[in-house]
Amino acid sequence: ERRELIDFVAGALEGAAEEAQEQGDTLSATNSHNLATAIRGHADELATYDLKSAELLLQQGMTLVAATLSHIPKSRLH
Repeated sequence: ERRELIDFVAGALEGAAEEAQEQGDTLSATNSHNLATAIRGHADELATYDLKSAELLLQQGMTLVAATLSHIPKSRLH
């Protein structure tokens, strides 16, 4: 269950990075991509051992997705 949540947030970050890149927002794209990479790179550890760090990274990920998507015109969101 934790692993599914980690994968979901990382996937959302990757999607937000693509959308930001299409909009020319390279900073948001880079930040979203880097956080997704960090989460995926440590997913096994986060899902089983380091729950406090997992919680923090997932909160940051969800906040970054929301911030990134809030800058994209609604007509572009699928």
